Amino acid sequence: MTMRKRAGSVVFTAAAAAALMGMSVVPALASTHLTVKVSGGGSYRANAGKTVLTDNGISVTCTSSKGSGKLPSGTHRGAAPVKLGSVAKLSFSNCSGILGTVTTHVQSKPSLNADSKTNRKGQTDAIISGVKVSVSTTGCSFTVTGSAPGFYTNRTHTLTMTPKLPVKPIKKAQLTISGVAVGTCGGLVKNGDHPTYKATYKVSLKRLKITSR
Repeated sequence: MTMRKRAGSVVFTAAAAAALMGMSVVPALASTHLTVKVSGGGSYRANAGKTVLTDNGISVTCTSSKGSGKLPSGTHRGAAPVKLGSVAKLSFSNCSGILGTVTTHVQSKPSLNADSKTNRKGQTDAIISGVKVSVSTTGCSFTVTGSAPGFYTNRTHTLTMTPKLPVKPIKKAQLTISGVAVGTCGGLVKNGDHPTYKATYKVSLKRLKITSR
């Protein structure tokens, strides 16, 4: 084989390999992007009954939680999770744990994001991101930050916060505990723990529909 032919063969092989790599990478990148349509949106209120934050078998239970903000109608595109709206106010009432009354203080304004395609039941995975809540009780205090996973159901207009999601999420969401002083919380709640949060919020927007693809 002449040097010219050999060089041409090497260039062709390299180009073919690059093309194959491109074919394998593009679908992977595309799968992380979503187009999310929100209809019937606007200013909302969201009310939940019992809410439960659990870490290592220790729970903080509140009898109710309220939230409000804006979830405007429109089409949103981008890499998941895709921001849809804001949570301007969030509160928890009558909270308690194994050591008695628990006080909570919300220190941030989280946002609501879509994190999957919508399934046949009209359910879309959601992430409440930008969470920062301080929690304190007798002999124990800590801060919960990060993102909480959940899903919105069009038929019932409910936002269910739970780690058990109906659709495999594109982006993992998790909460993290920090600010635990040495020797407090009985050694059960530790810095770096990832607690779960469970609650079901009824959204006031009766025509709110989220469709993601």
